[in-house]
Amino acid sequence: MSEAAREITARRLRHLAEAGHPSTGPVEAAVEGAVYRLGDGTVARVWEHRRGAELRRMQRFYADAAAHLPFGAPEIIAVEDFEGVPLTVEREPVGTPLAARIRTGGPEMPPEAVDCMVGVLGALAAAHEVGEVRELPVLDEERPLWEGHTTFGSALADLVERRTGRCGDLLRDRLRGFEDLRSALLARLRALPGGGEAVVHGDLFPETVLVDDALRPLALVDYGFLSTGGDPRFDAAVTAAIFPAATGYGPDTVRRLTLRFADEFGYAVEDLLLYRAAYAMATSDAFAPGGGDEHFAWCVSVLEDPAVAEAVRG
Repeated sequence: MSEAAREITARRLRHLAEAGHPSTGPVEAAVEGAVYRLGDGTVARVWEHRRGAELRRMQRFYADAAAHLPFGAPEIIAVEDFEGVPLTVEREPVGTPLAARIRTGGPEMPPEAVDCMVGVLGALAAAHEVGEVRELPVLDEERPLWEGHTTFGSALADLVERRTGRCGDLLRDRLRGFEDLRSALLARLRALPGGGEAVVHGDLFPETVLVDDALRPLALVDYGFLSTGGDPRFDAAVTAAIFPAATGYGPDTVRRLTLRFADEFGYAVEDLLLYRAAYAMATSDAFAPGGGDEHFAWCVSVLEDPAVAEAVRG
């Protein structure tokens, strides 16, 4: 940790202590910012790219989600300000990340882990109270994803267009036929019919699903990165691709999970591949301005998949 990082950590801990939350120190560096464990069953989360009004909206969404999902959701107890950066105090979730329960590198993912993800995806797909979550911005944007749109496909297409406008040169250098692929993807997304929206987590992977010893889901964490109201096929598409990669399983596991999710929920495989391409283009520079990091390389590998390109081009 750099000297500057140590200093801001010390100031944050003093702020929390003065507010009556003695901290035991940092827990992790999450997508949105640092997380600190407090001494009373709560955690404090720093949001580098959010505003207080957005977090209060997220607070209402968390409460809605808790009422409509069969497992736990985060609970924001308070929204505070620290040196111009929002900070939330949240109930510390119960459970162990699924990643810690899965033996990586084996030939097949444990069936209990697959069943766990099927249950989580099914519960999200059945959660149709999407009013608050549709108002959330995604990634590092300030406006809600749905602003100015009446369908999820149209909103997602505009997101892809905005994001690839920032890192298109790097994608163009790495991906043959990028412009044609992007044009086809935007057209397909905008042609998707609306309706049937449910809660979309947007970033389901082994660290965001907390489980018990029997691999039953207890809670979801880290809403906010791409959380919105939308087509539940989006979560299925992303999870099937990113879940194996995050736990050391190979490409064949991606194919098996894609087929399992398609069969379980009656989704067309081509639709899952279409949404996977959208996720790859929209998030390719999510962790490094302009792209170029490990996640960018993973996104390129998704877009290079012949099956994904065929689904996008129809």
